[in-house]
Amino acid sequence: MSIYRRLRVEVAAFAALAVTLCTEPAGALARDADVGLYYKVLVGGFHVGDLHFDIVLRPRKFDVEANIRSTGMIGRIFPWSMKAYSNGEFAYGGGVNPVAAGQTNNWRGKERFIDLSFENGIARVKRIQPPPEADDRDRVSEDLRTGALDLTTAIMTIITRMDSRAECAAQIPVFDGRRRFDLVVEPDGSDTLKPNRYSPFGGETINCVVWMDKKAGFKKKDPSGWNDGERKARVWMGRAFDYSPPVPVRLTFDTPFGALIAHLNRATIVSGENRRELSQAD
Repeated sequence: MSIYRRLRVEVAAFAALAVTLCTEPAGALARDADVGLYYKVLVGGFHVGDLHFDIVLRPRKFDVEANIRSTGMIGRIFPWSMKAYSNGEFAYGGGVNPVAAGQTNNWRGKERFIDLSFENGIARVKRIQPPPEADDRDRVSEDLRTGALDLTTAIMTIITRMDSRAECAAQIPVFDGRRRFDLVVEPDGSDTLKPNRYSPFGGETINCVVWMDKKAGFKKKDPSGWNDGERKARVWMGRAFDYSPPVPVRLTFDTPFGALIAHLNRATIVSGENRRELSQAD
């Protein structure tokens, strides 16, 4: 596997994680809100990708769309893009129910996609390319898919259990269309961050360590080395605006090419007629 393809794997892994960490129940907001989050992704100190989230929060539902593209030298030589989405509902009593989720990515003209639906508590694959068997994987049984959530809804479930002072801790079954794993989240203290040349965010954060307990559907052989050993990400969750949902303001984990670090570079929130922005120009 080429260095560029392996870097794509690293950045895609971050995007898959980050898209799950960008929302909390709309009850945390006084009104409906539309949120935009913009991240710069660096690997080994090089700017390799830009990530943008559009998040629509309503009293009883949420919609998330993420777009990521390669940039810099890698983007010019090996252009790559990915789009992901997740739709769900806020249940009475504080629960979160997934409705649909999926992603499409294009690498050198080859497209991969997954679309999921959630019916009667079972995660179902509506369409997928390539199929698991052609991707050196076994299909995940219905028993393992029963009660499983997509990535975004799993993290939203975690955040519903947190208030502004609580630690993050949970273990939730997840099915992403190919793989079944438990998403394990452990507390990792807190920090007070200051704005820097990478991010305008300044303020208190609640920190989490996030990792996967693998169950089924992983590649039988993976020459990339991505599935070797245990990969843990550290996430700093903070409020970019007062009375807004906490979002990842920094995320980091180690890769074979150096540390992958994502910084919240800009954020916007529109609620009613009010619009606020956090940017480097502030």
